[in-house]
Parts: sequence; C-alpha cells; structure tokens
Amino acid sequence: MASPAYIDIVKRKQAEQQSRIPQEWRLKSLPDESVTDVRHIPRESGILSTREIEITETFDAVELADRIRRHMYSCHEVTLAFCKRAAIAQQLLNCLTEIFFDKALERAKQLDRHLEEHGLPLGPFHGVPISLKDNFNYPGYDSSSGVVALCFRPAKEKSSIVSVLEDAGAVFYCKTNIPQTMMSLDSVNLIWGRTLNPLNRKLTAGGSSGGEGALIGIRGSLMGIGSDVGGSIRVPAMCNGLYGVKPSAHRYVSQVGSEFIMPGSFGVGLSFSTGPIATSLRSCELLLKVVSDGKLWESEPHVLFSPWRTLEFKPRPMKFLVLMTDLVTTPLPPVQRVLKETAAQLQSRGHKVVVLDDPPKFVKQLHGLSNKLMSIEGGTWASDLVDKTGEPKVPWVAPRLKRRDPATLKQLFELNSKNEELITQSLKLWKSSDGQGFDAIICPVAPHPTPQPDAWNGAGYTSMFNMLDWPSGALPARNVTREDLEAPLGAETGTSWDKINRTKLWEKREDYLGSPLSLQIVGRKFQEEELLHAMHVVDEVVSGTRGAAVRDHKL
Repeated sequence: MASPAYIDIVKRKQAEQQSRIPQEWRLKSLPDESVTDVRHIPRESGILSTREIEITETFDAVELADRIRRHMYSCHEVTLAFCKRAAIAQQLLNCLTEIFFDKALERAKQLDRHLEEHGLPLGPFHGVPISLKDNFNYPGYDSSSGVVALCFRPAKEKSSIVSVLEDAGAVFYCKTNIPQTMMSLDSVNLIWGRTLNPLNRKLTAGGSSGGEGALIGIRGSLMGIGSDVGGSIRVPAMCNGLYGVKPSAHRYVSQVGSEFIMPGSFGVGLSFSTGPIATSLRSCELLLKVVSDGKLWESEPHVLFSPWRTLEFKPRPMKFLVLMTDLVTTPLPPVQRVLKETAAQLQSRGHKVVVLDDPPKFVKQLHGLSNKLMSIEGGTWASDLVDKTGEPKVPWVAPRLKRRDPATLKQLFELNSKNEELITQSLKLWKSSDGQGFDAIICPVAPHPTPQPDAWNGAGYTSMFNMLDWPSGALPARNVTREDLEAPLGAETGTSWDKINRTKLWEKREDYLGSPLSLQIVGRKFQEEELLHAMHVVDEVVSGTRGAAVRDHKL
C-alpha cells in the first residue's frame, strides 16, 4: 500500500529546512530532557562570538537600531549574530519554518552600503532583524500555516506589512512555527513538529504565534510579527515572558493573499489582527507607529485610514478597571494574586483603581458568542486543505476541526445582532460612577499560568476582546512563587471550563513555579496610542517585582 502523500512532502520539507542551517552553526549535542530552561545554551555553545553574544543579549530593537545608526555595529554583523542564534534556537526549540539567512545577509550588506553612502538610515529599523510568523507572505518561501497541502507553494508577493517594514530598513531572515491550521493556543503540526518553551520546555510556548514567542524568548529575535484572532499574540507573549499587542482589527491587517485564509472571510465572524511580539514595550510601540506611517490603507482593502497620533500625555492619576473574572472560569490563585498586587501597586502610585469581582452578567456571554463567531463557516475550508494530502489532524485539533453545517444567512444576522448587543452593553464598562471613565482595563491573559502543552483551558479572556475589537496587550508582571501555589482557590462558577481549571490545571501546579505571570491591558477601539501609554504606566509600576524569567533576564 502506498504511503499517504503527506509523508513524502513532510520529509522533503524538513530536509529543505535542515539544508539551510550551516554545519558550523549546529550544536555538538542537544541537552538532556531534564534541562528545562535552555536560554543559557546559545551563549555557551561556542557558536556565537563574544561580540555576537553582546549584540543578541544586551539590547532591545530600539536601542539596537540606534547603535547601528551610530556605526557601533554593522547591519551585517547584527544580522549574522541573529541568524546564528535563530539556528541554535531551532535546534533547541523547533521554532522556525522557513529559513532565508542568505537573503538576509545580502540585504544587510546593502543596508551597510546605503548608510555608508548616504549617511542616513533607510528608516527607524535600519539593519534590525525582524522575524515573521509563518502565515505572512515572503516571496520565494511557503506560507504553509501548518498544513501540508500548502508546502512547496512559495509566495509570489510580500505581505504589505513586510514591505512597509523593509522600507523602514528591517531585515527579515526567518519565519516561525504555528499550530496546524493556526487553530490552537499551542504550536504543533505535522510538518515541523512542536515548538518548545525556552523558559521551561515542559510548558507550552503558546499559539498560534508560538514560534515567535519561543524565538524571541531565547533572543533569537528581538521582535517579530504575529497575528491574533483569539489570543494568538497575547498568549505566546505571556508564555515566554514578553510583550505583545493586538491592535484593532481594521488598523493593521496585512494577510491579503494568504492561502490559508478563506477568500472574502475577513470581517465575517471574528476578525484577525496583526501586531508585534517583542522584548520591550517601546519596540512594540515603534513598530506600530512605523506601520501606521506606512499607510497600509493605500494598499489593503480592509485597513481604515488611521495615521499614528503623536500624543502628549501629561503626568496625572489614571483610572483603571481591574476585571477579576469573566464569570466562566475563575482565575487560579497565582493569577488572582498578581491582579490584586497590581491594583495595590497602582493605588500606591496615586492612580485610581476599581476592582470588579462581580462583573455584569453579559460578560459571561462574551465567551460563548466568541466561540460561535469563530466557527460560523463550519470548518470546511480548513478541513479541505488538511484532507487534500491525507494528513491526519493533530490530537488537539482533531475533536475541534469537524465539518459542520455553516451558519445560514439568517443565523449570521442573528449572531451579528447579538454581537452588536453585547458590544453596546460592554461599552458601559468604560463608564465609572464618578463620570470620569476608565483609561484602561486590566484583566488576565488566561485563568491559569502557562500550562503543559495541549492543556490551555479556553481563550475567553483574550477572544472577548477580538469580538469587541478592542486593542489589548500582554506584559510580564512577575514569576509564580511558592506562596502563589499555596493560596486557596477562588469561587466556583459551575462551568465545565472552571471545573477543568480547578482540577487538571491546578493539580499540576508545581510546573508553574518560576514561570512568568502576565497582565492583559485593554484599551478602546482604535486608541492604540492611549493603550500603549496605559501599558507603559502599568509596566513601570510592576517592573520592580519582576524575576529572572521576564524581560530583564540576563542570559
């Protein structure tokens, strides 16, 4: 009996990838499975020079760009350093898909010549390597999205966001792993396998931008481009102790032409967003500004006119609403504790905080409607792609990707009507009793810390803001402590999600020790500038409590 078509395709694709990692960049041996934190290995591998270790471990993207402009580093040596480190990351974490180090190094040489000849950088990211989630297009390379049938179908054109960032001087050098069909908050598929978390290889790297999270978490990249339809930027940022921002859907789109996206589906159901994951918040902010200045609305049909607004934020007490629960799944003690600590820290700095332990009942409905809006097409498009080569579904996807009758036009109207109703009700959350209104909402990224692979318990805390189309971001707060694991559980909600959280996700709580806890900060629609300001305020307040697993970790 002949083997299914997918097996040969996968073998060829993996061999192609391996051929693009130079022999001299290969590790002499891989660490034992008992070594869970592998962030130290790149610097101890002997592959990176002392200067390359300095380049990859010392700066964020903003500082690195400044040093390149001042001729402290060349574009070529910076790109070479990150190509090497990405190659090491791939061997440890399985985080890459497409590799184009050779093209990146050639572009870096061109950028060096430009700086030498003109004396000015091409743009704000001149010479800065930026990684790219697999579903975005880069000419000559696949955008397989974890589906075998999309292998060996190289893109002919760049995604618009790639063009904008290259015009700003960025160097793209690799694409990163995602889950099969991108329908998971983990990152595993039959082409590339599972991506591991560099902080703790027993825990998930998150998804669907998990390759980005893992690569940036080990500093094989300082910043990358992700996409988010239910948490796919914020979840990997949380898992890897990073910063990530999901903008409003119609401000940064850039997936026109992606073969995995069903043509004409944008704006129907939950709409995806495009945004950054990075080692610093200011890197995320600069990227969003640069892309806004790139006028994507002139090339993409769904991007609305939205120039970046340079605002002056005068020091003043801000007002935050802390949402403690979505009424579906009560957060586990580590998550509850970090929310309460953050509220207290903000109050100690003079900010006003309202802690909402018992939100209005409509908040609970956001979870269910988000799930319905995500599956209105019935799964036919993705199922057809997966079935084309005889590719089996990975265990997490199999029970969730089933062919169902798509929503009828009448049902779609009813869902949209309910969506409008819930958005209208949710807008009331921004109003406070004193009439001042809130500057931002603070809530969990998830009801639990970073779990083991395939154990993520629902996306309600993130997907609700995709449904509402409110921009939101994740930032690291501190690490899980022993005291967190000994604290009592909160109130039961009675849902199946909550039961799983209180049993399966809490029984293995020892795995959480030392892992990063994150906060989700939420802003108003199309007010990314105000959201980022609020994130900076919160980030400054919580930065003193951070441990070694988050942004300031020295490898």
